[in-house]
Amino acid sequence: MTLSYDQALETIRQNQQQILLLRNILESPHGVIFFSLDAQYRYTSFARAHAQTMQQIWGVAIEVGMCILDVIRSDADRAKAKTNFDAALAGKNLLLEEEYGDVALQRKFWENRYSPLFDDTGRITGLTVFVTDITERREAAERLARAQDELRLNLESQLKQLRGVIPICGYCKKIRDDNESWQQLETYISAHSDAMFSHGVCPNCLARMEHDLGGR
Repeated sequence: MTLSYDQALETIRQNQQQILLLRNILESPHGVIFFSLDAQYRYTSFARAHAQTMQQIWGVAIEVGMCILDVIRSDADRAKAKTNFDAALAGKNLLLEEEYGDVALQRKFWENRYSPLFDDTGRITGLTVFVTDITERREAAERLARAQDELRLNLESQLKQLRGVIPICGYCKKIRDDNESWQQLETYISAHSDAMFSHGVCPNCLARMEHDLGGR
């Protein structure tokens, strides 16, 4: 099928719009954190957001053609990243939550999606990585877990304090504490729990009080 001149111009215009859209996505600082590597771990493309991230967590200004393994300055992080890159270059798709970054600068948690890149013949020529910063989500989950642990320990501590045999006077109902001092029942319980007391008079005691007062 042969395109007319006007049709060819329209096709070119549409292609240019698509290219511009993709370029804007990659160059947006708030867009997709994305990068691609060749089989030697050299950058073939990356989003501006990724370049900013590498500057923040490794202190390096990256360029196309630069080996990412030279940028990652932590031996442990470098080995971890290479293992993931090699898995993608072997044809695997990975979805991992990982922590990367120079401890002297900034470490963050990331959700990383690794995928192989294929040429027209089906041969793997590199890989892509799509990255999501999940630091706030992980830190919020850790804060929640710590708060739940503190609450559990606090409850367990309060329960332990009121467990076991409590020495109580059979006459005045005072309780002997660990210092061999005798305390009112409500004083002891208030000191060993969050319970609070409101005082009143039961019917039996009220009748006794009225009888005692009437006998005077």
